[in-house]
Amino acid sequence: MCGIVGIALKDGTPEISILHKMMSAIAHRGPDGSGQIVKDKVILGHTRLSIIDLKTGDQPISNVQGDQIIANGEIYNFVELRDRLGTDNFSTLSDCEAPLILFQSQGKKFSEDMRGMYAIAIVEGDSGEIYLSRDRFGIKPLYICEDEKGLSFASEIGALIEANIVKPVLNTSVRDQLLQQQFTHGKVTAIRGVERVLPGETLRIGDGKIIERLRHPALPIDGPADWNEEEAIKLLDDALMDSVAVHQRSDVPYGLFLSGGVDSSAILACMRELNDRPVEAFTAGFSGTQVTDERAHAQTVAKVAGANFHAVDFNEDDFWNLLPTIVGCLDDPTSDYAVLPTFKLGALARERG
Repeated sequence: MCGIVGIALKDGTPEISILHKMMSAIAHRGPDGSGQIVKDKVILGHTRLSIIDLKTGDQPISNVQGDQIIANGEIYNFVELRDRLGTDNFSTLSDCEAPLILFQSQGKKFSEDMRGMYAIAIVEGDSGEIYLSRDRFGIKPLYICEDEKGLSFASEIGALIEANIVKPVLNTSVRDQLLQQQFTHGKVTAIRGVERVLPGETLRIGDGKIIERLRHPALPIDGPADWNEEEAIKLLDDALMDSVAVHQRSDVPYGLFLSGGVDSSAILACMRELNDRPVEAFTAGFSGTQVTDERAHAQTVAKVAGANFHAVDFNEDDFWNLLPTIVGCLDDPTSDYAVLPTFKLGALARERG
């Protein structure tokens, strides 16, 4: 998890002190380093959590044309993209350089060939225009705020609030949506004046305003194909194994959150086939509550798969003690109680390396 922030003004030069406030607000997203882009009427900042290319992957990354990129996320097919685009065109081993090299040849359509979870900002060297792009499933967050002065963006709404770009005022237009569906969707967020970049959307920003929007669908537009059962099972198996394989591209240790259900068990089975060492599996259980405790079943699944099993207990005291911290981490209200044990589970995974 990294973080990106930026400001593009219609006139004048943005204050670097405002950028520093924004970067400070997302410092927890990237403890391994930080970088800035300062160019005419735009300034951008990046905080890094190192996953791939620990030595030369600091951002921003530049190309020979003077374009620069900052990114949060991972480009899963960066190996294939490097091979296709020519390794001589790359100056680092970072997965996040691939979008920049794609931008050289494909311009605003650079994200069409990318697989991954990402929120990206590219500053074009000649024009100073900014291209903001978000992955097709909206896994990585990206928020924008437009006003009379220009446009600001950030990985978290809190960065916009901390820099006094927006006020923490509830957007009453989404009140019914929150109460009925228990989350907000589309462009509108719970904070007045803040919008999301939509999943699969690329924004072209010039002179402090959005001048073009493009969007790529997450699913094929042709609809479902006509496969028989044998073909469908084979395609599903191949797709699942391929997806797990590219998700494991990392220069740091990785593991799995295991519930013991069909989804996580299938992923564990793939990881067992793809790894020479035992998989690290992490499970949360619940004591003293009426919530079903899945630890015993998850441990059985882990044992069958030869995985190293790690469990954490989540109880009523954890609920009350962690709730304020977890709420403070959320940009939007949610009714998914799974964020509570997942927070403690993530802490255990971090502790185990």
